[in-house]
Amino acid sequence: MVGSIGSDVLMSYAVIGETVNLASRPEGANKRYGGRILTTETTVKMAGDALKAREIDRVILVGQNRPQPIFDVMGRRGALMPAQRELRDRYAAGLAAYVTADGRKRAHRLVAVPDDGHSLAMLKPIDTLAARLPADDWDGA
Repeated sequence: MVGSIGSDVLMSYAVIGETVNLASRPEGANKRYGGRILTTETTVKMAGDALKAREIDRVILVGQNRPQPIFDVMGRRGALMPAQRELRDRYAAGLAAYVTADGRKRAHRLVAVPDDGHSLAMLKPIDTLAARLPADDWDGA
């Protein structure tokens, strides 16, 4: 819902609703992941090929009951440097390995990239899962 919200005494123009709530949640999650811009799958899909992003994790955001993939916006189409493309591909392989019991050691090696806040933030959950396996029906969130 978009429009003027309030009373005769105090009015403000606002946007409210589930979509707005979901869009605002990655901002809070960004503090944990040590990056600059996190966004939702919907935003990445709507941006199409204009932006290059990498999936960072699957999380259950505040106010949600199902896992949502969150993405790091890496840059505009055609603007990624070779090192950024390598980081994106390496991180994607690590994230895929992380959700399988036999892939966690490989995930740790793939994700351990110095100077990348997202990579460094993922090391703790990878190590935690290596020590304490999740249930068989774990969905990666």
